[in-house]
This record gives sequence, C-alpha cells and structure tokens, in this order.
Amino acid sequence: MASTGSGLPARAASSSGARRTARARQNHKEDWPGAIGREPGIRGQRLKVNEEIARQLLSQIRRHELRPGDQLPSERQLAGLFGASRGSVREALRVLELSGVIVSRQGGGNFVTDTLPGASTQPLSQFLERQREHLLDVSEARQMFEPRIAFLAAERAMPEDIDALRRALEEQERGLRDDDVVAMVNADRQFHQTLAEAARNQTFIMLHNYLSDLVSGDRREAIENSSLRRTQSPIDHRAIFDAVAAGDAAAASAAMLQHLKNVESILLDALHRYQGALAGLPRVSAEPPQPSESADGTASPRRPPLLDHASDRS
Repeated sequence: MASTGSGLPARAASSSGARRTARARQNHKEDWPGAIGREPGIRGQRLKVNEEIARQLLSQIRRHELRPGDQLPSERQLAGLFGASRGSVREALRVLELSGVIVSRQGGGNFVTDTLPGASTQPLSQFLERQREHLLDVSEARQMFEPRIAFLAAERAMPEDIDALRRALEEQERGLRDDDVVAMVNADRQFHQTLAEAARNQTFIMLHNYLSDLVSGDRREAIENSSLRRTQSPIDHRAIFDAVAAGDAAAASAAMLQHLKNVESILLDALHRYQGALAGLPRVSAEPPQPSESADGTASPRRPPLLDHASDRS
C-alpha cells in the first residue's frame, strides 16, 4: 500500500520499497509530521524528546495511517526524520513496545501489533511495578554474594584467569568505541562469568549462572538503551579488574558492590522514564476513525497527518 500524505508508509510491501520511501522522506523532511519541538506536554510542560517521538508515532497509529502489521522505518531512519539521537528513538520504541502498540522482531525491525491493546488490557503501570520489584529482588541477591565472588577471585585467580578477565574487559571497551551492542553484552556477561570461575567455588558458580540468566534481558536492554550503562560498566569493570589483578580482595569486593549499585540505579531510572513517558500516552483505539461530517452533511476529507493537539491528550 502506498504512502499517504506525509504519514508513514501504510504497509512495507518490500524492503526495497521501504528504502525508497525512507529516501524520499529524507529528501522532504519538511513534510514529516515528526519534527521535534512542536507539541507541549502535559500541563503545558514540553515533552522530552523520546516522549515526543513516542507520542507522534502513536498519533499515526491512532489515525490508522500506520495499520496493524505495518513496519516502522529503522532506528537510523527515524533518528534522521525526527532530528533526534538513536538513543531517544530506542527509548520511544521501547515505550510503545511496553504499551503493546508495536512488537520488535529480532533482526526484522519494529511492527505495529496485529491486535492493538484495548480497555481490558492489564494496566501497564502494574507490569512496570512488578518489573521494579523483580529488579530490586535480583539486585539485592547479587549485592549479597557477587562482592564475595570478587573477594575470592582476588585471592584465588590464576594468571590465565587474569588474562581472560583482561580480554573480556578489552572487548567490552572495544564494543563501546565501535558502538557494538552485541559485543558489549557478550563481553559484560563473560567478564562476570570469568570472575565467578576464578573464585573456585562451584556453588557460587551455579548461583551466578542462575542469576545471570535472570538478568540477561535486563542487561541487554540497559546496554542498548542507556548510554550511561554503556559507558559506566567498563569503568566499573576496570576498577574490579585492577583490584583482582593486584590481589586486593577488599578493594575488589568494594568495587563490585559499587558496580552493582550503579547498575541498579541506572535500571531503576530507566523504569521511571518509561513510567513517565507512558503516563503521557493517549489510549489507542482498535477501531478505525469515522469521517466527520461538515455542516452541509457531507463527509469532510481526512485530516492531514499532523499532531492532533487536542484529542491526542485525551
């Protein structure tokens, strides 16, 4: 289905068609309704960039200019169209995904869900609160025993353990320089795994593996969506590594505890941002909008795909 007006393409019939549409939009940015900075937020406050992106994309979905099953442009294309960073776009897409409005497919992009959430959907605030409780539970458990793992690793690590830790840390730092999220996620996990093995305690290794599986999704999401998480983690790991390599058990334990507190703070802050952004999103109707009638009884033409400054706040 062809693009309509200045809205997003109604359906991505092929990847080449999507690319042509994206190139056309980049050549005509003035036609794109998503230029940042046009709409004030709740109670007259200006929305944050990620909130405004989410709100404007949702506006397209509410007006059924984006229909169930339609593919959104890539993060890079959206960043160019909105004149925003890819980090802001990622956060906006995550908010819409948590809302049940879009679905992310591994390696396939983001799509409007086939069935839009209705009034019977469980309030997302409850889901986020459960996420918060889960995060705090896991963080508390990690803070109880991972500093001890670092303590024992500093006392028991063999030269090959130090080399493996160094390689994991250097790979994480390379991933940061190259903006390689996959490399950073894998190196992050490998660093903690190697540290657990260096402690030479099979029970700690089993506990670590279990909790590492629990936090794998949170780890990837945080590294993808938080520039602070991407930059802070290698700094924390460097402090842990230096203490372990020096055989300073107390310093290794303290560095690990600080690292886990930093991770908890960053993840909680992300949840709070999601809650704030979601609070400002209007409800999505699963029914297509009906054309309104003009004074003479004839159906008025569809409103141009610009932000609905009044009804979008309902």
